[in-house]
Order: sequence, then C-alpha cells, then structure tokens
Amino acid sequence: MTDHCTHTFRKIIASYNWINKSNIRTYRLRCKCCGYRWNVYYDRKLKKEVLVSRTSDDRPLNTKRLTPAEVRTILIDPRPGAELAKELGMSHQSISQVRLGQAYSRLWPELPRKVSKRPKQGPAIKEDPNLLSCRTCTHWWQRRCGLDVPEAGGAFAEDCSFYQKDK
Repeated sequence: MTDHCTHTFRKIIASYNWINKSNIRTYRLRCKCCGYRWNVYYDRKLKKEVLVSRTSDDRPLNTKRLTPAEVRTILIDPRPGAELAKELGMSHQSISQVRLGQAYSRLWPELPRKVSKRPKQGPAIKEDPNLLSCRTCTHWWQRRCGLDVPEAGGAFAEDCSFYQKDK
C-alpha cells in the first residue's frame, strides 16, 4: 500500500461553463478515498483536459484582479451590480462580494460595505442541565425520541416514564 492517495477514484461534484462562451468547461472533482478536491479544465472542442493560465484569453472573466480605483468605483457607484459588471468586464457576483466586504475588504476600509440580507447563524442554545427536557435525556437521538414516543419533545420529560438523565 502506498503512503499517499493517487486520487484515482474521483467523483465530479460540480461543473461550470465560462461566462465568455469559451469551449473550456471546469469540473470540480473530489477523491472518493481521501476527500481531496481540485479543478480540471476540459476543452470540448479538442475533447481533452487542458492547462489554463491566469493570462490566457480563454480564462473565466471572474478571475480578473481589481485595481484600488476599480474597488473604490464599485463601492461608490449606485448602479446595479449587473450593469457595473458589464462595464468592468466581470461577473455580478464579484461586484456583490466587493460590496458586501467578502473581497477586497482591506482596500478603502473607510467606505461603507452593505450588510448581507442572509441571517447569520447564532450560537447554539444551551439548556439548563437541571431542567427536565427531552433533549437532556439519554434516549434523545437525532432530534427525536429514540424510543419512538410520539409525545416526546419539549417539557414532556416530566411525565415520561422512560426519562434517564444524560451523563
């Protein structure tokens, strides 16, 4: 047995067409043995895998590096992201990432970033260990009663004859 994985058991987990209508398609692969992930670029015209450099004309539009002046323009310009993206030759997702502070956040820190509309995940609710609850029972498993008691959940533990304190 070898010391390292050869990534021969690979699985396609995603595929992408490029914005500029290129013949190249990106495949995101994952090794079934070790979970390692990587990209493969496949030219549909040549019908083979190819190497793509950062300076290639066939590269995706969203790999463009922005100058500080372009970042400032994105943050100040009130136009929609799609309109601004066409002007700058990039994707609207890249414009959104700059405006939300997910990209280029160190440039122009004094300019305000927009707040994401997605709710953030809060900390898990900790229950009082002295409180009788189904969630503190030994039989509570995968958010339901492991003994299939239909009434289980919440404060039912006070009336449950199977309740055992989780250690």
